[in-house]
This record gives sequence, structure tokens and C-alpha cells, in this order.
Amino acid sequence: MSIDKELVTCRGDESFRKGACHGAEWFVQTSKTLALQGRSAGEITDHLAELAGVLDDWRGQTGNLPDGNPWDWSFKDLSSVIKARGKV
Repeated sequence: MSIDKELVTCRGDESFRKGACHGAEWFVQTSKTLALQGRSAGEITDHLAELAGVLDDWRGQTGNLPDGNPWDWSFKDLSSVIKARGKV
């Protein structure tokens, strides 16, 4: 059975896949950094859950978010977004 369709069929798919790869790398680097700081598995899990929420907001363009990709935001901008999410 031949498949006529390529895995990435449009520019939007390609952009999504690139963003997903960057997001995954962000999670991996954050996990490693927190582990090296001696954070517990629970603390790391909680922080990654916060980042997942930020990604959901960013992907859905909800709320007042800084320009650019979340993994490129400054620590201050990211902290502000996480704090704002906690108030919702």
C-alpha cells in the first residue's frame, strides 16, 4: 500500500513540529537544571506542569503574553506569566 502523502504536508505542520521539538528540549533542559539544583521529583513535576500550562496559553494565544516563544522569554517574563496563571 503506497502512501501519497508526506509526513509534513504543509508549512503549518512543519512550524508546529519545530515548535514541539523546541518545547520538548525546553522541558528536558529545565528538568536537568532543576535536578542539578537538588529539586525533588515532585518539585520538578510541578514546575513542568506550570510550563505545560504556559505552552497551552501560548499555543492558544490566551492572555497577555510576551512576544516570541516561551523558551526564549526572560526568566522575569516567564515568572510573570506563571504567576498570572496562578491567579486565574
